Amino acid sequence: MTAASARQTGVLILALWCAEMASSFESAMILAGLKALVAAFGSPVAAGWLVTAFLIVGSAASAVVGRLGDIYGRQRVLLIVLGLGMAGSLLSAATENYELVLLGRILQGVTSTILPLCIGLVRENLPEARVPMGIGLMISGASIGTAAGLIVGGVIVDNFSWPGIFVASAAFCLAALILVALFVPRSARAPARGPVDWLSGVLFAPGITLVLLYLTGGKLWGWRDPGALALLGAGIALSLWWWRRALASPNPLIDVRTLANRSIAVVCAASALVAMGTMQIMVFFSLLMQAPTWTGLGLGLSATAAGLAKLPSNLTSVPGGPLSGWLTARGGGRLAMLSGGGLTTLGWAMVLFDTSSLGIVIAELVVISFGTMMLFAVAPTIIAAAAPIERTSEVTGMLGVIRALFMGVGSQLVATVLASDSVTRGSESYPSPAAWHLAARLIIVLTAGATALALALPGKKAAA
Repeated sequence: MTAASARQTGVLILALWCAEMASSFESAMILAGLKALVAAFGSPVAAGWLVTAFLIVGSAASAVVGRLGDIYGRQRVLLIVLGLGMAGSLLSAATENYELVLLGRILQGVTSTILPLCIGLVRENLPEARVPMGIGLMISGASIGTAAGLIVGGVIVDNFSWPGIFVASAAFCLAALILVALFVPRSARAPARGPVDWLSGVLFAPGITLVLLYLTGGKLWGWRDPGALALLGAGIALSLWWWRRALASPNPLIDVRTLANRSIAVVCAASALVAMGTMQIMVFFSLLMQAPTWTGLGLGLSATAAGLAKLPSNLTSVPGGPLSGWLTARGGGRLAMLSGGGLTTLGWAMVLFDTSSLGIVIAELVVISFGTMMLFAVAPTIIAAAAPIERTSEVTGMLGVIRALFMGVGSQLVATVLASDSVTRGSESYPSPAAWHLAARLIIVLTAGATALALALPGKKAAA
């Protein structure tokens, strides 16, 4: 590679890296402002929906937006997505009307679709040998953006006011938009062969949205509430209709037939287990660190201290993305998935033996987060190699949908296990040490299962 070519690749990766950081920044900065938003709108539920709406929109739209990028040009669609994110941030910053702030968050949620577009652009613009490393860097950008969102968001809320976090988010989107416009080549359009079945895409998003609404709001409404069950039933019915329509259509907007590819099917199944298991890391450790010491296992930290305790693992996990890409390029996705899964399972096994001090818990978080970053990075790398190039962003977006769905399932599963046994003092009730250990064993089983699935992947020579 010539020096000029290396510089061109470097600025392209930087631009895409900043775009993915802008997405994860928008996702995380709201968490730093939750206390101020609760005070502003007088309801924890209202503030919570500012988080939930973002997640649901991003999850439901990932595959559809990814496919639009595949058809109309990923760079063009990425610019539109960044523009929508900036517009949503400015809207949320400019008003104290809750409905308008929520509308702004819904627009910002579209930025969650940036990663599939970036992965498609990496595959489109980089030599094949450098694609795994490039995708790993995209994943590490998400980790840094999350850490930046928590830290910068906290500083802004503490020293200014909550609209400031949306101003910062808008500025981040604008900077990323400029970099992408300047340094990412315009993508050639890849028109679909024959008329696109747009209905197969239209049916997908509302079906997934209704299921996610049930998973995120069921605890508040009651899992057996007739209205909540109606949402779930309608979502499942629409999803099944979409599935049948997509299978029957000669050219669906979202083609479920790509899941018949062995590598893609294995990665999606493993990602579902990872989402239910190790990606519950924030739920598990945040509760564990904030539980009182009298529970027998808690550390008695404040919410702020618990958040800061997670920061070292956010930062040290960043090299996990490029390392996963390096291992994939040299030994195949199976090696990278086995390595990341083994390390993650080891970290959770450490939890069973000792959580007696903050230093030990931070060390466990570092091991788990590094392994999880490797798992998170290897999945889209394998998919990018296995999917048709004209559907790369679509299939990667579908992976995001699977993760979101099963993270919702996993959070309820872990919460149920933690509630299975408790210790009480007065009016306070917390999970018992036995419940914590049972939850950790469940996560170990799920993570080990995801790791074992890697054995079904083709080796380096077979993949080549």
